[in-house]
Amino acid sequence: MNKLVFHIDEAQIPSTDTANTTHVYLYGARPPRSGAASIGGKLVLAVRRLGVVIEPKAFDFLSIALAVVAADTFVSRETFSANGWTREFTLNIPLARPEVWQDVATDMERALNFLSGDRWTLSFRGDGMDPPNREAVLRHYRSHIATGSADCTCLFSGGLDSLIGARQLADEGRTPLLVSHSYRGDQSYQKYLAPRLGKTLPRFAANANPVFSGHNKSDTSMRTRSLGFLAYGVVAANAVLAKKSSVTAVDLFVPENGFIALNAPLTRRRVGSHSTRTTHPSFLSQIQFVLDKVGLGVRLQNRYRHMTKGEMLCEILPNEVVAHAAVNTVSCGKWKRKSMQCGHCVPCLIRRAAFAKAGVEDTTAYQFPDLRELWDRPDIRDDVMAMLVATGRADRGLRQRAIASGPLPFDPVERENWFGVHKRGLEEVAAYLKTQGFGT
Repeated sequence: MNKLVFHIDEAQIPSTDTANTTHVYLYGARPPRSGAASIGGKLVLAVRRLGVVIEPKAFDFLSIALAVVAADTFVSRETFSANGWTREFTLNIPLARPEVWQDVATDMERALNFLSGDRWTLSFRGDGMDPPNREAVLRHYRSHIATGSADCTCLFSGGLDSLIGARQLADEGRTPLLVSHSYRGDQSYQKYLAPRLGKTLPRFAANANPVFSGHNKSDTSMRTRSLGFLAYGVVAANAVLAKKSSVTAVDLFVPENGFIALNAPLTRRRVGSHSTRTTHPSFLSQIQFVLDKVGLGVRLQNRYRHMTKGEMLCEILPNEVVAHAAVNTVSCGKWKRKSMQCGHCVPCLIRRAAFAKAGVEDTTAYQFPDLRELWDRPDIRDDVMAMLVATGRADRGLRQRAIASGPLPFDPVERENWFGVHKRGLEEVAAYLKTQGFGT
């Protein structure tokens, strides 16, 4: 059992460690001592820039998300899991309104179990941080975001799907407040793409910046990063809602193609570690249930859940600005290791297939532009081989594979559409692989 205790006052962090317990300075700039950790040091300032006082329960959701991201980061699966994958967490989190969240603790635990494949236990106490008050917000008026101009919010990562999602909202006359998980590498893509969305849009950017002081092997799978991203979106949506007295809920758009949102395992051995559930319909519906139960007026929307990446790109073309910007997005799951998109991981293969379907020349500088070079590289050809296996299968058992990563909605039309996008996604990648000389 890995226990993490969070504090908003560094003076409350014990001077010595206890067995199996990590103390984390929540919203702290840096760990106060060796063996401790910190997360969210610049987030309070980022929230002030929204220019409004958000609800305490929205800020509490951010605190919970940061605690989860910290645990996922600081506790290595390799070291602290009994089976090489599943870890057990107990988090003690200070909140401004703990009684509100105590009623949904079990629901949050269930959603987290599904998201990361771990076992989570959450407990809340009442010495948490309130959101920045009106005086604190006004002190930073020179850096305020134009929150009042927005009518919705949209996650904006610097990826192809988020480019299309934000651009289509702008083309429809909407004004989304863009929400960015602004890691250092992501910032350059986000800053490049933002001026190419058809009009100037306000943007909220934040970085959790988890830091551990001392000897520690951080986990690299980071399957809960999406919860932090959603929490930024919830805070931003709550700020928009505060500016709109005539509405009771604000849309938070989560643009992700259905094939990768479903992310059905390509082979039987990929059900665990290779199957992320960032935007899986089951996870999003569980988070929506929590938001509704605590009374946060945020509607999670994925308008592309029934479309492949190629279909998304085809829908927004012809548009020369978007087509040029599209090849300057990032899709690779490994690009941060070498600041270059690899070209052979599953997200890269789906990206390359999308460009091929839309007839857009893919000028991305991939580390391995020629996939045939991978035949002599058993250390890195696994994703291509798995995709060849998945696309080479007959339709028999296709539906069972589609639900292997998690339950689908019971609504028959919605369910059929998820089965459909899974099938077409495989076909899209198969068609691309054939053009590269791979028989499937």
